[in-house]
This record gives sequence, C-alpha cells and structure tokens, in this order.
Amino acid sequence: MIKKILIANRGEIACRIARTCRRMGLPVATVHSDADKDSLHVREIGESVAIGAAPAAQSYLNIEAILRAAEKVGANAIHPGIGFLSEDPVFAEAVEAHGLIFIGPRPDILRRFADKWAAKHEARQANVPVIGGSEGSYNNAEKIDRLIRAEMRLPVVLKAAAGGGGRGVRVVRSQEGLLETIESAMREAQSSFGRPDLIVEEFIENARHLEVQIAGDGKGSVIHLFERECSLQRRFQKIIEEAPAVNLSAFLREQIIADAVKLGESVNYRSLGTIEFLVCEDRYYFLECNPRLQVEHTVTEEVTGVDLVELQIAIANAAALPKSQHQISLSGHAIQARVYAEDSAAGFIPSTGRLQYVDFPWGEVRVETGVESGSEITPYYDPMVAKLIAHRGTRAQALDSLLDAVNRTVVFGVETNLGFLAKLLEHPVVRAGTADNRFIDRDLTLIASAHSERDVVAMAALLALSCWNDADSSDNTGLWAGHEDFLGWNYTDGTEHFPGLPAFSLVADDRRIWPVTVGQMTAEGLMLLIDDQTLAVSVRSQSPGRYQFTLQQRVFTVAASVSNDKVHLQGPFGKCAFSVVPSLSLDATAGASNGQVRAPMMGMVSKVIVKPGGVVAENDVLVILESMKMELSIHAPCSGTVSAVVCANGDMVERHQLIVEIEQSN
Repeated sequence: MIKKILIANRGEIACRIARTCRRMGLPVATVHSDADKDSLHVREIGESVAIGAAPAAQSYLNIEAILRAAEKVGANAIHPGIGFLSEDPVFAEAVEAHGLIFIGPRPDILRRFADKWAAKHEARQANVPVIGGSEGSYNNAEKIDRLIRAEMRLPVVLKAAAGGGGRGVRVVRSQEGLLETIESAMREAQSSFGRPDLIVEEFIENARHLEVQIAGDGKGSVIHLFERECSLQRRFQKIIEEAPAVNLSAFLREQIIADAVKLGESVNYRSLGTIEFLVCEDRYYFLECNPRLQVEHTVTEEVTGVDLVELQIAIANAAALPKSQHQISLSGHAIQARVYAEDSAAGFIPSTGRLQYVDFPWGEVRVETGVESGSEITPYYDPMVAKLIAHRGTRAQALDSLLDAVNRTVVFGVETNLGFLAKLLEHPVVRAGTADNRFIDRDLTLIASAHSERDVVAMAALLALSCWNDADSSDNTGLWAGHEDFLGWNYTDGTEHFPGLPAFSLVADDRRIWPVTVGQMTAEGLMLLIDDQTLAVSVRSQSPGRYQFTLQQRVFTVAASVSNDKVHLQGPFGKCAFSVVPSLSLDATAGASNGQVRAPMMGMVSKVIVKPGGVVAENDVLVILESMKMELSIHAPCSGTVSAVVCANGDMVERHQLIVEIEQSN
C-alpha cells in the first residue's frame, strides 16, 4: 500500500499532483534543482529535497539523486509527473528494484511505447493503422540523409524517437540543406530526451490530431475516458486542447476509441495512457502512445468528473480499475489554453526573467500554475506559465469563458503568448472547430494587431507621466526625480496644445524610439504628440494594476505596471513594455551598428559556426542558441567579415548580449 509519495517533478504538475494526494490523505514530498529552490511547488508542497544543479541532466533526470530523495523523506512510492523521467523504463525499473511503487506503467510497457518506432510495431501487431516510414530509428545523420534521398518521397517528417512535445521534429520538403536539418533535429532530441535517435515518416498534410485517454489494470482490462482534440498546435507543440472532439462522426469516433482500447488490451496496459492519432477525413493513423499523464489531462477530468491522478494512484495501489466503462460519461465541453513565456511577435522565441506581477482569473476558470509574482522563468525548463481550463455546457460557452479568462490574465516581467491566444480563440476557423494541425503555422497573421502601435505608446506615455507627477523631487524618489538627464529636457515651441512641458521618449523592446511631446489637458484628455500625430488620452483606475483608457473616444481596459524605468501594458493589443528614456540620453543608444549581432533571448550557446576573419553572407547562420530545449539559429544581418566572436560553445548569454560583430561589406 502507498503510504507516502515523492513527486519527481516540478512546477504546475507537481502542485497539481500534490493537491490530489492531500485530498486522498496521502503525505507527499517533492524534489528541486538549485534553480527551483525558491519555487512555488517547493513552498506549496512543504517538504522538498535538493537533487542537483539547474540543468535537468544534473537534477530532474538524475535517477540516483531522486531515489536517495525518496529514501530521505520516507516515501514508498514515486510519481514521475510529466516529462523528465516519466517515460523512462530504466527509471521505472530502478524504482521497483529499490522496493518502491512506480505510479505509472510497468517498465516493459514503457520500453514498448517510449520509442516511437517500437510503439508503431505494437500498433501494427494489434492491427491498428500506422503511418508509413522508416523501418527503425537512427542516430546517424548521414544514414538518415541517404535514406530520405534514396527511398522516401517528400515531404517527410523527422521525429525524435524518444519523446514528443514538438521537440526534435522537422518537416522536410526539399533536399536542400537536408543534412543540416537532420543534425539540428538530432541535437534537439539529444538535449530534450538524452537520445539523438530519429524516425522518419511520411508527412500527412491537413490532418487533425485526436487522442484517446485509456486506463488499464495491467491484467488485460482497459477502459477509455473518451477523446480529446489537440489540432491547435504550433510547430507540433499543442497550444489549445479540448474534449470532446467536434465535427467528428459517431462512426469514426467509435472506431478510433475501439482501436485505442484494443492496443491497450494487446499489451496488458497498466495505469494511464494516451493513444494519439492523425485523422484525415475518414481515415486515421496511429501516431504514438504517451504512457504517462498528459499536460491536457485536465479537459478530460472536467468533462468526465474523474480525477486522473487519483485514478493513477488507485491503480498503482490495488492493480485494479476503480471504475468500469459504464460509469464513465461525458458532461459539457472543456477547453484548455497553455500560457507560455514566449515572444509571439519574434517568432515565439522563449522569454526568460523574473515575473514582476502575475494575476490569474481564479474562480472563473480552472487555473493550473507553478508560478507566482517573483518567480523566475529560466532557460533550463519548459516555458509554461499556466494552464487555463474552461468547462461549460456548450463549446461556444467554453470558448467565450476561456477567451475572457485569457484577457483577464496578467503576466508582467516576461513576454507571453496571451495576446496570441486571444486572437486564436476569436478566429472563425477555431470557433467553427475546423482547424487542422498546421492551421496556426500556415496563418501566423493571427498575431497581427488591429490596434495602432501609436495608441499603445500613448497609453504608456500617460502612465509614465502620472508617475512623474507623483514623484517627490525633494525626497529624490520616483521614476524621474534626481535623474540628471531629465534636468535638461527639451522644451516645445509653445504651440496652443504644447505650451512648454518637456519631451521624453519611450523605447520599445524592438528598440524603436517613440519621442513623446506633452501638451495641455483638455476635456477629451491630455494632448500628446506622438509620431507627428496628436492624440487625446485619459485614464482612470479600475482596481490595483487595472486601468480604463479613453483614447480618441475609444475605450481600452488594460493591465499595467510601472517599475524602475519600465512601463508594462497588457490589453486587447497583446503585451508590451517600454523603457522611459530622457531625450538627452538617447544619443548613447541610437548608434548601434547593423553589424552587431545580439542574442534575442537568454540561453546557452549550442554551437558557434563562424570564426573571426571568416566571410559571411547576409542570412548565414552564425551561432546556434538553445533555450528551454529549443534551438534557434542566429543569422547574419548583413554581408561582411566577422571581426569578433564574443561567445563560445556552452556559454550562457543574456538577452541582447553581443555575440558576434561583422564588418560590413561596402
């Protein structure tokens, strides 16, 4: 019998598992890396053991350290959570060899399904349709290159054999640059899953991504908890999931569910599992089996009323299913949105830093998170900030509720995809439920804002001015007071609306400079001259951190924060931040050379491609960065000669840190 559980994970999933354990009356402890010692999951759970340095390989993937932690806290069971070691048969074997209970599938099941090619073999054996592709997995880039060129018809997709989550996945549509693409996918697979092995499959265009939640007792009895729709993905990373699937015929639904259960029965599946399929019109193909709890398990819990973590624990405790199939039914519709720390406007690159302020719509929707104000988003782990889950009677009601929750969520300190999520949830294709798994990648114009940048600058400027007006210069406090560059502010020419108040500038994160000239207060609001256009803007506070702006007779509800020299805004236009800069200090930042290449994000230098003295052409790859296990190639902004390389393989670099200098060609 389980007496105490060690959660071998971090963040929101550790908090979520602990909640169920405590409701069941089970004592619980967790683990943490050096980077997570002050994290929310450590504090909420209350008992935690340090297991190593920040990199996952030295902590959350350190089997011996986790086993020692279980012994130290007196746990007789380990819940692996999501990711990290949750699908590792070696870990499951080690847990059982130490006389502990592994809350998950047996090691032999993990071995069958943790590798994508082995999983396809099991599906074939059970007569479940599979996608054509390579007869095995490979860890030799040249061999994969030869295989694709000689035996496969493009397009194909490369996939990490040992994992999912969109990592180590590349679509190949051309033989040009094929070897480099393979090597990049292998590096990402190695970083994410500890193995560089890839499989190659035919790429099926315009498919939907459906999955079936199953649970088995390990003795041949398997039940299902219906299906989920996961087609809204970006680069094969799920963003929005829902249950049940929409626009799916009853016949096809029954076939897919029946095949998922059949596959589970064929291997005497134990614990929770997710059988994933690609669906193209009336055809479907086995994609993979995830032998663990899924990030999107929440939507299944909402529509079935079954706590899936409790179900996992019950099966591990008694080797029996506590519920029969006829006891599982559906109620309403649930949709989940994943809030990520990433910059949607810059190609969704990860965003790291301290969360200055977060506010979630608690009580309106279900919120799963492992962060709070003051938490750090580091480059070492997945950039998820939270999951928002809406459950309502109909899909339309759930969409409306989730959209409202997204708009009410506030995150300052890092970039997030909240604005992108809002636009996605409003899109007619999403509302109609007709998106396929490449919809987002085909139509990234979703992130285009219908609001003028100038409008947003005006709101930020008014907040900055309010802070200036509140400053007590005699006490040398406030944003402006005592700043020597502000003592010589430029003055305007005394026109009717701009009678001599000082001008300053706001500098956006993309380094665009917005000079602001301040005019008179009128009945419509304060007059501001921005980008040669006069705007009237007023503001009133609705609650701490929330404001209602009136701008040219249009009303915006905005969350905002002013800290140090930064103004942060989040509203219907998305999220942005501006630095407040005295006009006299702009000369120091205005002359950056186009030949200076800076890191667009915090991360580790995975590979330096160029050397000083080397000749590069515009758009050549200079450096490859890795952040949150995703690779980003840094390209040359111009042609020329590399004059300096100021980073090396393995270096950690900050956002905007200089990494390469190029002397431009004439």
